[in-house]
Amino acid sequence: MPEVVQQDPAVTLPPSTPAAPPKRFELKEEPEAPAASPPPAEPAKAPEAKTQNTGDEATPATPEAKPEQEEVTPEQAAKREGRRFERRLDKAYRQRAEALARAELLEKRLAEIETRIAAPKAVEGEPKLEQFDYDPEKYAAAKAEFAKTQAQKEFEARQRESQEKQARQKLLADWEEKAERALDKYEDFNDLVGNLEPNNPLITAIMEADNGEDIAYHLAKNPKEAQRLLKLSPTSQLREIGKLEAKLASKPVELKAPSKAPAPITPLTGQAPVVTDTPSDEDDTATWIRKRTKQVHGRR
Repeated sequence: MPEVVQQDPAVTLPPSTPAAPPKRFELKEEPEAPAASPPPAEPAKAPEAKTQNTGDEATPATPEAKPEQEEVTPEQAAKREGRRFERRLDKAYRQRAEALARAELLEKRLAEIETRIAAPKAVEGEPKLEQFDYDPEKYAAAKAEFAKTQAQKEFEARQRESQEKQARQKLLADWEEKAERALDKYEDFNDLVGNLEPNNPLITAIMEADNGEDIAYHLAKNPKEAQRLLKLSPTSQLREIGKLEAKLASKPVELKAPSKAPAPITPLTGQAPVVTDTPSDEDDTATWIRKRTKQVHGRR
């Protein structure tokens, strides 16, 4: 006959309920083990607060004082909102221009397809009947294998184009967030940096960096350093941008309050400013790179 284990009536087991999964990053205190022989039931008393620290117990942490937030005057808030509006407006104009460019490209491709259908040209490497001594079976097999290979190449090309397009769209969206963030740090960010496009490895590396807005502003304030980077090879450019990213990340950004002094009066000379395509130290980063690209490659 199996032995019957009698349960201690003094120990009351909690009802079996499913344990809720612990929340993320939440520390749980370990439950105390039930006493083997609990004392007679007495009304629960609240634990007395200890007023003395014996040295063995940790002193309760006092709440840290919150850092004082920078006071923003209505004029500063209006200026920041104005700069954000200008950037969103520039983005809308840029998107419209890109849409028009895509429409023109689609029309051009459609015209090319129509021309190709009207007058099909022989594809390089396509099998010819005379290569197989006019054997129709061998020619048909070679033709089918060639068509299979061409279809695979076209599929891979479309995949690469789609991936590059998605990566570009994500890069532009991430950069817009960084540029919005930069407006709270640099009053003249829009004037010095402007809109960047990932048209070369250097600009792409700047836009991909975690603190890309700081790098772009730093190079805009130091055009000679930007000129030095443009003369390097693409691999060296990436290495230099990585060093600059680490350097600026370790250096706290000093938020400068806008000056309340009126802008200096520009003297009238009676002459219009001379606009040239030669890069100079007076240009902002985007203008300097555009002029340098045109100077080297002969295009914008």
